[in-house]
Amino acid sequence: MKTYFLIFTFLFPTLLFAADNKPKTDGFRNESEAGIVITNGNSSTQNYHYNQENSYGFGNNLFHFGGKFLKSSTKSQETARYWLIGLRYERELVNRFSLFLGQNVESDPYAGYFQRYNSDFGGKYFIFKEDGFYWNTEAGYRYTIENRSNGQVKQSYLRFYTEANRDWTKTFSTKLWVEVLPNLTVSQDYQINSELSVSATISEIFAIKSGYLVKYRHLLIPPATVNTDSQFTTALVAKF
Repeated sequence: MKTYFLIFTFLFPTLLFAADNKPKTDGFRNESEAGIVITNGNSSTQNYHYNQENSYGFGNNLFHFGGKFLKSSTKSQETARYWLIGLRYERELVNRFSLFLGQNVESDPYAGYFQRYNSDFGGKYFIFKEDGFYWNTEAGYRYTIENRSNGQVKQSYLRFYTEANRDWTKTFSTKLWVEVLPNLTVSQDYQINSELSVSATISEIFAIKSGYLVKYRHLLIPPATVNTDSQFTTALVAKF
């Protein structure tokens, strides 16, 4: 995690020079990401991951749909399985400030929960917003219902989130986001998530993306045995 903050500190002075122009967000946007790695021979492994993001904006309204799927196995023995699907609505009240309402459900049995339902409400503010660069922050409340092997648990969180994306050239961009979830119900069960990614455009639609995701949960939920999960992915991305 220290590496992320060092990188962000290094990039921050450069990001401040970005202009303050508001890009158009009306209409439909799609981003599909898929990666597959299969090896056979002395070792036999299969890794699949797929991300889907769609948004539709009109006027001061923005609807967002997102989905993720990850599965890994070694010699036909499953070692990881994660999926998420969610909807979110944003309403811009004044320039660069919006309220949002979101609902998603995710599953990661290897991290200790079969289903986790997250209900989010809060505010979003764009510190910078232009065609080649944006940086936003979010603050709000999250209500979570987790179905675990030992029963159902309901908890309340505060949620703080920040995301920055910069197009350094016409074909190369970087993105960093950090999410902090203090737990209001069980203070020891706080979470921190972060991802740093780079993208290289290969055509008007397609790009190659590499990302490093870190998830930290302070309180272990069986069968999880470590607090930190990390994931490095390389995938083909289609945007239109």
